[in-house]
Amino acid sequence: MLASKLNYPLTATFRIVTLSPELQIKNASGDVVLQIKQKLLTLREDTTAYQDVNKTIPLYRMKADRISGFWAVHHFWRQQGEQYLGGIRANGLRSLWRINYTVLDAHQKEIFNIREENAWIKFLDAVLCEIDFIGWIFGMFINPVYLVQDLSGRTLFRIKKKRSFWERSFTMEADLKVPEEQQELALLALAQSVLLERARG
Repeated sequence: MLASKLNYPLTATFRIVTLSPELQIKNASGDVVLQIKQKLLTLREDTTAYQDVNKTIPLYRMKADRISGFWAVHHFWRQQGEQYLGGIRANGLRSLWRINYTVLDAHQKEIFNIREENAWIKFLDAVLCEIDFIGWIFGMFINPVYLVQDLSGRTLFRIKKKRSFWERSFTMEADLKVPEEQQELALLALAQSVLLERARG
């Protein structure tokens, strides 16, 4: 059901000013693929992905295995039947300089890596956005690109960060064809990495 909606590029968007983090993912036709809402006031991040905008049909749950930090793993479950799908892990102190996530399958086997194409872009993004008044304007023109790669280093998906005055968005394009079950896992990894990067600005 989800695979039929995955016509690329996908666009993941969230509002800048909001009390409860909420992410919407649409496909190239403008159809909503997932509506994702993060719970407030929880020590461990806990997120539900819904099929519809009104959040009446839950499809997935994403939950951290510890209070978020380096080496925390965010696990993914399919709500129907509580089927475990895999997870995503930030790779320690390297994430301070260059975004580096590992995507795990249902057997905790590494299948993807998510990393920044150019670490200097992230550095400029972080530094310039800290400048009062003008940093936010500079940030509008500095948009990092993230690569989803298999263990052989082939780029499967390309994620680009975009900005506007009222929201942040990421586009996800498929460079190579991958099996449907791996597309599902890559989509959840995209959603969770966007939520994690939201906290960094």
